[in-house]
Amino acid sequence: MAAKKLRRIGIKIDMTPMVDVAFLLLIFFMSTSQFDPPQKLPITIPDSHSNLKVPDSDVMTIGVGKGNEILWQIGKNPQEFTDIVNLESVVSEQRRRNPRLRVAIKADKSSDYGTMEDIMGIMQKTNTITFSLVTELIASQKTAMTH
Repeated sequence: MAAKKLRRIGIKIDMTPMVDVAFLLLIFFMSTSQFDPPQKLPITIPDSHSNLKVPDSDVMTIGVGKGNEILWQIGKNPQEFTDIVNLESVVSEQRRRNPRLRVAIKADKSSDYGTMEDIMGIMQKTNTITFSLVTELIASQKTAMTH
């Protein structure tokens, strides 16, 4: 008796549901992602060799533009412009609201040193003796140098 050879049945997998699920996941992640809000003032930060990171939470960022414009931001909230005269009250008020608030100063590399000196004086007046200076790591990684 000769054994009959069984014929193999071909399997066809419909890929349509998998493609649908992939696109639904893509749409879901794109629609729920939070992007950084647009910067009101472009700032070119200086280069550094330090690789310390700025904390992610409880941070107030003080920005200084090329023309010595000053703005501040807490977390992902919109940036707000201020001047050197009102900066002391802004820092005091925000630190009163959140005692764990840390300050990061992000100054344009072509801004005046006098403005930075004034901001550091305000940090002393408000008893914010520890703050971070945001710099660009030479290897293109954002870092901060703690003062």
